[in-house]
Amino acid sequence: MNARVNLWDHLEFVRIRVLRAVAAYAGAAALGFAFAPRVTHRLMVPEAGLSGLVFLSPTEALIARIKLALALGLLIGLPFILYQVWGLFVPVMDRRARRVTLALIPLVYALFVAGVAFALTAVLPLAVRFLLGFGGAYLEQEISVGNYLSFVIAFTLPFGLLFELPVLIVALARLGILRPEALARQRKYALFGIFVIAAVLTPPDVVSQLMLAAPMLVLYEASILLARLAAPKRAAPGEGEDGGRES
Repeated sequence: MNARVNLWDHLEFVRIRVLRAVAAYAGAAALGFAFAPRVTHRLMVPEAGLSGLVFLSPTEALIARIKLALALGLLIGLPFILYQVWGLFVPVMDRRARRVTLALIPLVYALFVAGVAFALTAVLPLAVRFLLGFGGAYLEQEISVGNYLSFVIAFTLPFGLLFELPVLIVALARLGILRPEALARQRKYALFGIFVIAAVLTPPDVVSQLMLAAPMLVLYEASILLARLAAPKRAAPGEGEDGGRES
């Protein structure tokens, strides 16, 4: 009976956390919906040669606005969503683990925002200019708002995720799953993998691929340094687990 009660209590605990996360996302998406027209205007990057956007069906403008609102909801509500996810694991963590993982939430959010901001300000104008250049002098732009916002969202969100690389590597190093020495030895394979990821996640042009690969390389090198600081210290030869010399 106690086991059934404890299971029910645990499911109720999970349900409350999930509902809070969903409510936070819904509220953030509603706020994003209100600001979506202004954000759409800022995303048009006229300096890249984009002359304007059109909508091709009565519902496209509304659907595009909802789609952008959902993306903005993730960007705005992510800190609270991460806090609720963290709360799910609180019962199985000790006090030190709770303190350390809670402190990581602002860092995770800051890196995500930094990745999205980097994509929007540094990479998106270059990618749009490059792609529009294929239109030449004989093709006229008629880019629909739905297609364009889908492109921007799919283009920028991967940057936010990939900027989380240092947090992931440091966590794995702290758990002893990854060793900093192994990361350094596998640098050439990481370089190849980074360019493959950049080719998959960006439009098919060299400029945007390099613009994604370059910060990923910097983050990888920074991750190696951070992993060396975070990795648990191994006992010196001849020392026991308690730090004393073996007899």
